[in-house]
Amino acid sequence: MIDELRSMAIFAETIKQGSFRAAAKELNLSPSVVSYQVTQLEKSVGTVLIYRSTRSLSLTSEGRVLYQYALTMIQAAHQGLNQVTLEKQELRGTLTLTLPSALIKSKITKKISQFSKLHPYLNFKLFYTDNRQDLINKGIDLAFRAGAMTNSNLKSKRIGAINRKLVCSYGYWQENKKPISPQDLTKWQWIKLTMLPNNRTLVNSTGEKCEINFESNISVNSVEAMTQLCINGAGIATPPDFLIERELKNNDLVELLPNWQVEPIPLYAVWPSNIFQNSSAKRLLDFLL
Repeated sequence: MIDELRSMAIFAETIKQGSFRAAAKELNLSPSVVSYQVTQLEKSVGTVLIYRSTRSLSLTSEGRVLYQYALTMIQAAHQGLNQVTLEKQELRGTLTLTLPSALIKSKITKKISQFSKLHPYLNFKLFYTDNRQDLINKGIDLAFRAGAMTNSNLKSKRIGAINRKLVCSYGYWQENKKPISPQDLTKWQWIKLTMLPNNRTLVNSTGEKCEINFESNISVNSVEAMTQLCINGAGIATPPDFLIERELKNNDLVELLPNWQVEPIPLYAVWPSNIFQNSSAKRLLDFLL
């Protein structure tokens, strides 16, 4: 049957092109191979399909019938191939991601939204949490993690950094003596983020670094909660810059020591070693990069 199907495709192309030579050129075959295939097809069906002359070809009545079936076969094959290709492009299934809560309003979340619109048949499960999840046991395809990476069996790639600002509320700023140097802030009340140590490194425009060690009576496990407590006047915090743009503009927050910047936190994409078996995760990672 396979040989007959191949011969039918060559037969149909021969009729379409009007000669064995033209069909051979289109199919990248020799004219003798094309002629042989048509002859074998005629032997297989037990009847002449094409009347041959030195100048032209014409179909017999049986040839016209078989030609229509051959066209239907070729069209069905094209539709099948196109559908498979389309499904490969149109991602399907479920993509599970985990991200720090600080990224809820970040550009990464915006990019994920754009990616989801490009692939409407792909289901997304997003977990925003500041607790690092076990990717293998939780079935997570791709994770975004802030801070230094520990050695593991996971793959990782740095995709950027989270820029932070040293801020407090306008009311808290008024209550305290204005700082001149970073060390002046060691006596101020800080809002500690549970997953980070009790120190911050500041860098000025000349590259000079200054590490501040502080004490805190408030500790939270959420960047957004830390930011909100800071807005409410609980003390100093170092939230991502994209979280506090409006508050800085409205003077609800004051940037302390603007000549000094909080050292950015590196941001990594992390995935199991077999991510390339998951085209959705790989395509998203490529899209983000």
